Amino acid sequence: AYTDGACRGGNPGYTSCAWVLYDSTMLEYEMSGMHYLGPERHTNNYAEYQGLISLLKYLYQHGIRNVVIYSDSELVVNQTLGKWGATLPSTRAFAAQAYGLLAQGCHTLKHVKGHEGNKGNERADALCNAVLDIHKEEYEKQNQILLADLPARSA
Repeated sequence: AYTDGACRGGNPGYTSCAWVLYDSTMLEYEMSGMHYLGPERHTNNYAEYQGLISLLKYLYQHGIRNVVIYSDSELVVNQTLGKWGATLPSTRAFAAQAYGLLAQGCHTLKHVKGHEGNKGNERADALCNAVLDIHKEEYEKQNQILLADLPARSA
């Protein structure tokens, strides 16, 4: 399986996440999920964690175990596996939640370099971008509202 998160309009920005679950041959994907995480602005790391947690919840709910999961977020992989510390309380909570679900399902989490021609990573990335494209008008409108609320600057 592969997970990903995406962020547009800055970081923090408007975010989405996705995951793809392949069959054992890696030729066909069995299931995928994608989510728009807005209209609130979040960081890319938030989106990456949500992609992993969304996949892990799906696997748990469907009794699927022993999945090798790839993420292109080195931070998410290493924090979840306890190799790196997490300074923010919210990040620690995401890492703990992900680790609990990972351990419960006997899954393996690995880092994969993103944008390197990896079919699974590219599919998850494409799903993230498709969700953001669908909601583009919504977050552009939200940006206009935020800019309109800023006080005018004098020259």
